[in-house]
Amino acid sequence: MRLGTLTIAVLALRERARCQRGSAAVELLGLIPLLGLAALGAWQLLLYAFTATSAENAARTGSREASRGGAGEPAARRAMPSWLRDGATAEFSGTRGKVTVQVPIIFPPLRSEGLTVSREAELPSTVF
Repeated sequence: MRLGTLTIAVLALRERARCQRGSAAVELLGLIPLLGLAALGAWQLLLYAFTATSAENAARTGSREASRGGAGEPAARRAMPSWLRDGATAEFSGTRGKVTVQVPIIFPPLRSEGLTVSREAELPSTVF
């Protein structure tokens, strides 16, 4: 029995496909750590953005309170989420305020002392 050229090519393709079975799963396993690192990096960027937004909101709230004749520092600290208050400082001079917040990090062994966000705000005085 003689096999045609087409039949030999089909048999060769079947054998090749049989040898590569499972290679996609192995490639996916190699890619999973990179996907995890990318997800952690994206989460850290979101934490940074949220911290910056919270610091800006706290600075505006403290400045608003100071413009009404109240104390800006406590108002600024109350305006922040409780998990950001520990690494935060608020300084006010008149109605101008500056809030500095330490950005939390995902991987605790890394230090985050140098990773801070500062925002300033000044509202006009409304006390007559």
